Amino acid sequence: MSKIFIVEDHALIRSGYIALIKRAHDLEVCGEAISAEEALLQIPPCAPDIVIVDVSLPGMSGVELVRQLKREQPRLPTLVISGHEESIFVQGVLAAGAHGYIMKDQAPQMLIEAVYAVLAGEKYVSEKMRNRLPRSEEK
Repeated sequence: MSKIFIVEDHALIRSGYIALIKRAHDLEVCGEAISAEEALLQIPPCAPDIVIVDVSLPGMSGVELVRQLKREQPRLPTLVISGHEESIFVQGVLAAGAHGYIMKDQAPQMLIEAVYAVLAGEKYVSEKMRNRLPRSEEK
């Protein structure tokens, strides 16, 4: 059973992620936070296998949270979810150390696909965004 920690400040969206994850028989949500600061306190005792991070959070941004997690727990993969479609956001997130980037307008099943890909050690960027990235950013 793979454990997932969710960092999302909107309760309705967060509960949607949890409902999707509950449908997968081998995934479970071990914790959730509404801010990066709260996440940094709650992630270590939860010991997740992956962290899902909203790019836009109150206080510290999701990108900065990814950077800090990369420094503190370099083997912990992160999947960033965003409403931003510009490729500059994807590049910034990947440069910060995220293992994946998915748009909030994707089909719900794409979240689960992205989680499985990142858990398998792959980088995940939705096809829509992959087509906008320079070739070197895809790897």
